[in-house]
Amino acid sequence: MNLVSKAIVSSIAIALLLTPKTSLAQESNPDEVGAALELTLTTNQLTEVLAPIAQAPEVQVNPEPSGVAPSLETEPSKPEETPFQPQNLPLERSEPGRYGTAPNITVITPSAYGKSWGNISVGAGLQERTRFTNEADGVFGVGFGLGDAQKAIGLDVGVSVTDLDTAEDGTLSFKLHRQLPNDFAVAVGVLNAIDWGLTDSGTSFYAVVTKRFRLQNRVDRPFSQLYISAGIGSGQFRSESNINEDVDSVGFFGSVAVRVAEPVNLIAEWTGQDLTLGLSVVPFRDIPLVITPGVTDITGKAGDGSRFILGVGYLISF
Repeated sequence: MNLVSKAIVSSIAIALLLTPKTSLAQESNPDEVGAALELTLTTNQLTEVLAPIAQAPEVQVNPEPSGVAPSLETEPSKPEETPFQPQNLPLERSEPGRYGTAPNITVITPSAYGKSWGNISVGAGLQERTRFTNEADGVFGVGFGLGDAQKAIGLDVGVSVTDLDTAEDGTLSFKLHRQLPNDFAVAVGVLNAIDWGLTDSGTSFYAVVTKRFRLQNRVDRPFSQLYISAGIGSGQFRSESNINEDVDSVGFFGSVAVRVAEPVNLIAEWTGQDLTLGLSVVPFRDIPLVITPGVTDITGKAGDGSRFILGVGYLISF
């Protein structure tokens, strides 16, 4: 990691620690918890990092109606009052239940959101073939959160197992993240900080900022939210040519996600090497399952052609 990337990561880490704690009035109180699977590509290996993302808007509480509270007395207490008359009112259909989980806002690249204490995620990732081969590849991952990203700092820890037969190969990744006022979030992380067995996943440092734009006042309306993430990182975020030539440099990555429906996000992202397009879906209202298919290496700047990838994540909250 060169001096430029070290300086950027250090600066955001200092900002995480020095940012004043926001009050509950300043914070965005989520009414959903996002269960997400961030799939991180290296040159030939799909490495999975589990992280919940996409905070939803605060719960809108209807204010109490103004005026005089209604009386249940059957007889009038004043001459100008009329007696209470019971009426048969038709039953109104209740509003359908909200989704308890938000769809992903990224496919491969990290966002600035992460798990805090009380969240555990499990998931799996699959790609139809690795770069420059015709062999499929898959991983299994478990993640958990520590701390509190709204009140202080959250720590997201992800364990990825790349050998699904014996679990002898795998990696351990970390992300420090903080939610800020005005729908901003920042994070610094290390992908594959620790590995065991035989893996081709090198260590990558990164820093990322995510901003949410509320396009509608309710997430159950079409095109309700827009998420933009931008980051810089070393390792796998470098261009493919720099990786092949072992050039110590940094690369830029970013993503844009549009919440076209409450359970669906459309995603476009630059991984630092090539373009990825994807779709993230929460298929069930009451089951915290997120399915994120996508196609990566679309432009041909990296790899040997586009490839299908798939992530499936499940969140456990306590």
